[in-house]
Amino acid sequence: MHIECNNVMTIFVIDVPILMLTLVTIVMNFMKKGIFLFLFCLFAFNAHSFYDLDSLENALPNAEGKDRVDILNNLYIVYNRLNPSKALEYSILALEQANDIQYANGRAAALNNIGVIYKNQGVYEEALEYYIESLRISTLINDKKARASTLNNIGSVYSLKKVYDKALIYFIESYDLFKEINDKSKLIDAINNIGNAYMEMGREDLALDYYSEAMTLSVSGNSVDNSTNPLNNIGNVYFYRQDYSNALLYYERSLVAEKQRGDLLGQAFALSNLGSTYLELKNYNTSSEYLNEALSIAKKISAHPLLQVIYKNISRLHYDRGEYKQAYDFRKLYDEAKDFVFNEKSSRMMAQMEVAVELQEKEKELQQLRQDQQIKTLQLEKSRIVILLGLMGSIILLAGGFIVFKVRKDSKKTSA
Repeated sequence: MHIECNNVMTIFVIDVPILMLTLVTIVMNFMKKGIFLFLFCLFAFNAHSFYDLDSLENALPNAEGKDRVDILNNLYIVYNRLNPSKALEYSILALEQANDIQYANGRAAALNNIGVIYKNQGVYEEALEYYIESLRISTLINDKKARASTLNNIGSVYSLKKVYDKALIYFIESYDLFKEINDKSKLIDAINNIGNAYMEMGREDLALDYYSEAMTLSVSGNSVDNSTNPLNNIGNVYFYRQDYSNALLYYERSLVAEKQRGDLLGQAFALSNLGSTYLELKNYNTSSEYLNEALSIAKKISAHPLLQVIYKNISRLHYDRGEYKQAYDFRKLYDEAKDFVFNEKSSRMMAQMEVAVELQEKEKELQQLRQDQQIKTLQLEKSRIVILLGLMGSIILLAGGFIVFKVRKDSKKTSA
């Protein structure tokens, strides 16, 4: 089983017509000539990332207000590739502090970041909740870049849930916004996702149009951060054409790029794709090495959607070897991983991670405080109304008594 997903950090499976292979050949020749420069750029990018990490962590203790929230959100960006658990911790801190100072931009970013982590772990319903709230805020403050990113992420969740028509609506809206603000780097992700959604829906003609546009932007834009997207896409094209030697070439380049970037999820996907390709070639020893390395990383970062793919491939590997007991064991692990990803109850359970529980409890406390304050305000207003009504009643009674007294007095005078 090969990896199929719509995720800006993972592999986009595209099956395209022969015309696409002509474009692939041109790009391949281009990359052969520039491979040393390409690797140098990746190394420089990775070094710069760690420099940013040190700078951000050094600046965090003395940062306050919006600056502190921004630093926490930027730390998420770095740690999401290195340590998703740490990235989640920083994102939740960013959300808490953005709430405290009513910083809408920081809150929208933190909500989106938490959604990305949950999505990568297969907790789709929880991810959608964070994305939708982030989208509401970014729309309210008219932050087009944040809105476009969140729309793309929501589309990715629906695509992973195989609701492609709904995913496509979000991808196209995201695409339009990125195009409007001329963000080429993010535009590549949106275009790839649109192409993949159309491919899954059987619209190969439209998929090719978007995929070709993404390829052109990737090659001409010199975007190191997105340079692995065309590598993965080209590898997938060759894989589905059963041209495994060329598929391996691009998956290996993708793996080098992901290691240089320090992106653990990207490495796990590249390793898994290499393992599945060697499995097709019946090179079981090499396939096992790659799949087990992918498994180790996927477990470390709790990448449940990827785990089910890896377990299924390892099960098949053991079956092909005649190792039926091991094949059965891994098939059970595959079923468990699949149930986790597609079972809402399991997703909810995963969402109850310790740090998330703390956040939810704090949000409940804040909500309870607001409710208590509202109750107190209502009680105070009620007390005021009761006192006012009491005073008015007393006045009416006194006035009534006075009138009765006056009438009786006048009646006695008349009688006299």
